Amino acid sequence: MKTTNRDTNWGALVNGQKAMKATNDIEISKIDSYYFIFNCFENKIEYVNNTFEILTGYPKELFDINKLLDIIHPDDIDYFIACESRGLRFTNTLSFSEHFRYIMSYTYRIKTNNNQYVAIRQECQAIEVDSKGHLTKTFVTHRREKDFRNRDENDYYIFDKDKNQKLNATNFYNLTKREREIVDLVQDGLDSKQIGKKLHSSKHTIDTHRRNILKKTNSKNFIELLTKLNGFYITETD
Repeated sequence: MKTTNRDTNWGALVNGQKAMKATNDIEISKIDSYYFIFNCFENKIEYVNNTFEILTGYPKELFDINKLLDIIHPDDIDYFIACESRGLRFTNTLSFSEHFRYIMSYTYRIKTNNNQYVAIRQECQAIEVDSKGHLTKTFVTHRREKDFRNRDENDYYIFDKDKNQKLNATNFYNLTKREREIVDLVQDGLDSKQIGKKLHSSKHTIDTHRRNILKKTNSKNFIELLTKLNGFYITETD
């Protein structure tokens, strides 16, 4: 009896879905995105939803990595590769649970089946990590954007879902304002004595800050730290 009630109740929920009641009233003009699942380990697209065909005009059965690379605007392909490279450098630093915390986002243009280019914003986030902490599958969304001639200089960003804010190198490592200032001055080539003079502080204090910075960022030295920080910045020639 309990099983019958359970099945009846579940069946009522299924039949109550809007999709079960109407199949011909889709408002095509309001569809502005599609998504797919990418298997990083096997380098293949495992699933793409139906709105891919509505927005691009291509049969979804033809959509794979080679197809994606083929339809990216020639002027955007280097940027696409640079963004993916940057994302890889970042995800390679993450532990198992940290992978699910972030969304990588940037824009580029793709060619539709009618030979028109449209701008899309790609957002990518982890949905599967293996037992060794390696990212294996991602959920990727392509959302149509306004066409652009010049891409915004802050186009690429990493979004921290836990803190509800865009990520940068300094808030990723939880550096204080003074520590961020010191990192910037080290990047400019200043030593501790020069930094102390600029910040009206002693060399001893600056050296203490520098040790704390290395400890927070789990870096052996500032050369290693600056290499890590470079993973948060990108140019189209990266």
